[in-house]
Amino acid sequence: MSFDKFVDSISLTQTQVNRIDSAQGALGSYLVKTYGLNESDVFLQGSFANGTAIKPIDGGEYDVDIICVCADLGESAKAALEGLFDKLSEHGTYRDRLVPKTPCVRVEYADDYSGSFHVDVVPVRVCQGDSTAPLDAPRRNAGWHPTAPGEYTDWCAAQGEQFRRTVKIFKRWRNEHQDVKKAIKSIVLQVLISENMSTLSDDGERIKAILDQLHSVLSPLSSAPVISNPVLADENLAARWDDASFKDFKKELSEACGLAADAIASVDAVEAAEKWRELLGESFPLPAKADFGIQLADSSHMQSPAAMGWYEALDNRYRIAVTAREQRGRRGKWSVYPSDGPLLFAGKSLQFQAAVTSPGFYEIWWRVTNTGGHARSVSGLRGGFFKAKALSGRLSPDESVNWENTSYTGSHLVEAFLVLGDRVVARSEPMTVNIYNPANRFAL
Repeated sequence: MSFDKFVDSISLTQTQVNRIDSAQGALGSYLVKTYGLNESDVFLQGSFANGTAIKPIDGGEYDVDIICVCADLGESAKAALEGLFDKLSEHGTYRDRLVPKTPCVRVEYADDYSGSFHVDVVPVRVCQGDSTAPLDAPRRNAGWHPTAPGEYTDWCAAQGEQFRRTVKIFKRWRNEHQDVKKAIKSIVLQVLISENMSTLSDDGERIKAILDQLHSVLSPLSSAPVISNPVLADENLAARWDDASFKDFKKELSEACGLAADAIASVDAVEAAEKWRELLGESFPLPAKADFGIQLADSSHMQSPAAMGWYEALDNRYRIAVTAREQRGRRGKWSVYPSDGPLLFAGKSLQFQAAVTSPGFYEIWWRVTNTGGHARSVSGLRGGFFKAKALSGRLSPDESVNWENTSYTGSHLVEAFLVLGDRVVARSEPMTVNIYNPANRFAL
């Protein structure tokens, strides 16, 4: 169930699919008409056509690739690309959206609520060399090279739905852990998966088995092996996979094997989900807090402003709001934690930031109130006012930044107060933080 939700969350939305279909339809019709082609001469290639497209992360773009069999037999690669650029420039819709790229002409579309989007159009010709490939694709200033995009799409379809699902999961792993410039190419990753595919039906077990097999095959090597295109045997897909990038991939692969093993071995659902999130990113779902009985409980131990000698007289000129974020994985990638968000495993560090609007001097004070039976059972209840703490536990050099470590099972409240003299002039909305500690599986 968790992997079903995960795959659904990383797959393109229907809105994104509709945008691709609309852009491809309009561009395809124009290319057919302006070049005088058959409709079969303009078709999709790449991850969308192959059924392995996923959403981008961190504000990246999603795209679609269009093949256009429009280049003349005696035309140079550079001339074909420039000719396509000129043809597209004649259309008012595309004129100001064009970007010349090494293997294609890119058409960039305006951002909308579905994200950034572009279309890459590749002008190809019927293959002129001795290759068995049906087509030649251009590379600016480097000539033509054999390609078989339609045949590769057919090959992907023949691998079955489980293969395509697995590729999506691995692509998200790659996107989470590798820099774009060093990352393994999608087609190389897909073929490696097909060569080391497991027939296990359970997603987690299958991912672990493939990772282990890939590690076994690749770890002894100092350079990338020959990886033949399954539809073009004389093409080595790994020919441009340099040693440094290959070494980086092996390192990521080794760490992935460890995380997958920990996830599979865990008997605790939250701990297992946390390990999968370290491997696959925050799109992997955590169990709902309601499944563990976690909710806000008695907070009568909370210290009042009066106990500090303050009185509350809120002033609309003063504002304070609290946000939270956590660092995930060995790279310390930041992710926002929303109020009343998903369960956080014990032992994590959270950074709370107070954003302040103020006409003058003030002090910031914090109040963390942990609720529930776990903290109460070990005499760990908190609810008093304090000055911000650094990650080390010492006084923070910035009173607007407070660090906390997750520990006790239950829902807890985090608040910040603006104090002017002995007057509370503003207070934040309480932020609810939900924590799960397997040492105390259920909040009491």
